Amino acid sequence: MDEQRSIIKEFFRLTSMSFTIAILAMSLIGWIFGDTAQEASAAFQLGADGLPLQTIFGVLLLAALNSAISVFITTAKIFDKLMLLWKMIITMFSCLMASSIMVAALRWIQRDSLEAWLWFIISFVASFTIVATIMVVKIKLEEKKYNNLLSNYKKEHGGND
Repeated sequence: MDEQRSIIKEFFRLTSMSFTIAILAMSLIGWIFGDTAQEASAAFQLGADGLPLQTIFGVLLLAALNSAISVFITTAKIFDKLMLLWKMIITMFSCLMASSIMVAALRWIQRDSLEAWLWFIISFVASFTIVATIMVVKIKLEEKKYNNLLSNYKKEHGGND
């Protein structure tokens, strides 16, 4: 029961974080590029005036979908034996596929615009790489912290390991 609750909390944490970052980024893009963004993507059909409700709910759905993928890959028993790197790679490609389908379905990028799709893929991979790097650095810092705490504990309590 506690494990299920933890999984649900992680899903909502990831969804709300992804949604917030995406809406802020898209709002900034719309505000800065205005009419240019309006011509480039249906997601920015209001230009500098804001984001349409369809876009906002689409971003929420996409954030929830990618969060579900991430939580599934990190918690499913079939992925237990995989290294963190492989889990991250599988997550990235799964989220890229899901995001591409959603972006095409919502017509945020014209299906025949190769340049727009290339920029989408480049920005997706770059964003994912930044997030993954931050995550790995955080894990390494926590690992170092806990190893130091364990060493201090062993010194204080006469551990031989």
